[in-house]
Amino acid sequence: MSVDVEIYVSQFKTFFKDNPDDFANLIGKADPDQFFLRVYQQAIENLKKGEDIELTQKQLIQIIVELNDKNFEIEKELEFKVPVMRTQFGDFFLN
Repeated sequence: MSVDVEIYVSQFKTFFKDNPDDFANLIGKADPDQFFLRVYQQAIENLKKGEDIELTQKQLIQIIVELNDKNFEIEKELEFKVPVMRTQFGDFFLN
């Protein structure tokens, strides 16, 4: 579509090709091809909105979270037992 977007994504790929450890730390378990596709799509969307082509940190984080495991459910319920002193003035939590 846009030459600017093509150049941006190409530089993005080149940087991570030169720094594979950083790339692995960034995307985690995500598929690299899907990651670059989503970066390209987001850059096109930014261009259409009239914004800067470069992705913001928030946009990159959103892509990474969506590509990795979406189920961030907490499996264990934590139960905290905090001593409470009940008085006529209210509850005092002792910690």
